Amino acid sequence: MAGIYLHIPFCKQLCHYCAFHKSISLQGKDEMLTCLLKELELRRKYLDGEEVETIYFGGGTPSVYSPREIESMIGFIRNNFAVKNDAEITIEANPDDLTGSYLKGLAESAVNRLSIGIQSFHDEDLILMNRRHTGREAIDTVKRAQDKGFDNISVDLIYGVPGLTMDKWASNLENVFQLQIQHISSYHLMFDPNTVFTHKLNSGQLKEMEEGESLEQFKMLIDQARDNNFVHYEISNFCLDGMQSRHNTSYWQQKKYLGVGPSAHSYNLREREWNLSHNYKYIKSIEKGEVPSEIEKLTELDHYNDYVLTSLRTMWGLDLDFVRERFGEKFFEFCCSEAKKYLASSHVRIENGRVILTDKGVFVSNEIMSDFFWVDEE
Repeated sequence: MAGIYLHIPFCKQLCHYCAFHKSISLQGKDEMLTCLLKELELRRKYLDGEEVETIYFGGGTPSVYSPREIESMIGFIRNNFAVKNDAEITIEANPDDLTGSYLKGLAESAVNRLSIGIQSFHDEDLILMNRRHTGREAIDTVKRAQDKGFDNISVDLIYGVPGLTMDKWASNLENVFQLQIQHISSYHLMFDPNTVFTHKLNSGQLKEMEEGESLEQFKMLIDQARDNNFVHYEISNFCLDGMQSRHNTSYWQQKKYLGVGPSAHSYNLREREWNLSHNYKYIKSIEKGEVPSEIEKLTELDHYNDYVLTSLRTMWGLDLDFVRERFGEKFFEFCCSEAKKYLASSHVRIENGRVILTDKGVFVSNEIMSDFFWVDEE
């Protein structure tokens, strides 16, 4: 099984924390749509004929395209790839784009999952992040989507934001659970290079939240999710039973995926590939019938470290038998040795031969994964 990701590199407004490739000018939007379809055609053999079980419109803001345009892209994919009848088809969208008419159009399309970028229900936080919607609009949007028949809805929340108190964070979580959505993606605010937030941090206009407080917000999220019957299936993702993102799960389970559009990444089990992060150059290259990408051929060591990174992030964990069969006795013994160390400190547990992070281990997941990486000494 495989997935297809389409990167829509347009936004109507720049969020101050965002480091993803995008343009706040919609110039070239029509040409970009044509080129996305052209790249799909150029790369129709990339997945080696595997059946496509997920299609994901990300960005940027995919909802800059109309439901009719989104449906045209889905139809094109179905005509060029073997797509499962029950494929999960997700579109990311901002609350203010999801009007009644827009949702009606999506409901009449093949889209069956919404990922709504809410981030916060508090207007002062949204203003700080330069979001286009209000907290009230976010609540109304989710209810409107539910009224249109969408029953697979994910929302994004950010914690660790300057000025986000524990009470406000608790209120954000309460709003989400009261809305009875199926999935939460929640990330700690990152001060990535070349963002407005990082500029403000470096110039003293913003102060980073104390680490202890942001960890408490993450702990509150884990506890509240569990109390509301959400499964913590990946470090930053929570869902009701059986409602995990099939698309993102394919990344963590080492399945093939094709990414089209500027900055999109692809993986075919042999190589990683990523497209140029430049709209104009991407369009000009695709118009010539060339995909502007870089390719990295993966070594066995790359494959092992990739498996560590993706598997330990999830509730399914690292399969020791798989490591032995796929990578050999040396890597198996190494993983067992590292697991033993973290078993003693209760940072991992072993179930059915799988090394799984405990709640305690999740808080130091980067350190644990780093220790499981194999680094060749030169």
